[in-house]
Amino acid sequence: VLNNKQFVRGQKHGFHLVDPSPWPIISAFSALMLTFGAVGYFHSYQNGGFLLSFGFFMLLFSMFGWWRGVVGEGTFEGQ
Repeated sequence: VLNNKQFVRGQKHGFHLVDPSPWPIISAFSALMLTFGAVGYFHSYQNGGFLLSFGFFMLLFSMFGWWRGVVGEGTFEGQ
């Protein structure tokens, strides 16, 4: 059930819809690189260590970016 304040703000439903985000696909690709890098490193492949560290840092980057968006949305764009 919606109250009058929600209609005034332009909200036409009782739940929050977020904008599309690139972070889930970036995080998934980073986790895949991390996994392939770990397997390559454990099997002593030539660039396994590089792929492991690159995947790890990309995963940290995507976590930082995703949470920055979540905090910004909750602080400035929240409903």
